Amino acid sequence: MTATLIYSLMSIDLPQWALKEVDKHRRGYLWRGRKEAKGGHCLVAWGKVTRPKELGGLGISDLRNLGIALRARWLSLQNTDPNHPWSMLQIQVPEQVKALFSVAMASDVGDGMETLFWEDRWLHGQRIVDIAPRLHAVVAKRVAKKRTVAEAINEFLWLHDERQHTQ
Repeated sequence: MTATLIYSLMSIDLPQWALKEVDKHRRGYLWRGRKEAKGGHCLVAWGKVTRPKELGGLGISDLRNLGIALRARWLSLQNTDPNHPWSMLQIQVPEQVKALFSVAMASDVGDGMETLFWEDRWLHGQRIVDIAPRLHAVVAKRVAKKRTVAEAINEFLWLHDERQHTQ
């Protein structure tokens, strides 16, 4: 049952009620071998069941956390594997997942052609918005999502990014 959900969770932010409904059926199959199980049939709280085995749980995935992890992985794959055809697909990524990804991801600049100047953590593990939020605020989003470190530094285009927005 969980395996079929993985494809949906990767691209769709399912509402909480839908995840609860699926969990209701998973609980039923786990404890009773049926569609539903009442409270008295559940031998262990669901929160404990969904813990990893190393932490005393059964290792059954928590669907909400699984969805967050899968969408964060999608963002990572888009960042690290831009040549794959699927990397151009735009999926719905909630702000909390973007925030998690942003905190967890750091960029190795290399030649600067793959690292975004305004969006990636390339400057001592920080983004420009972390260092200079007011400067970042005046850069158009369409520019911030495309300007690479190589373009910004080598051609001083980061100065023009700010001016384009204020004119």
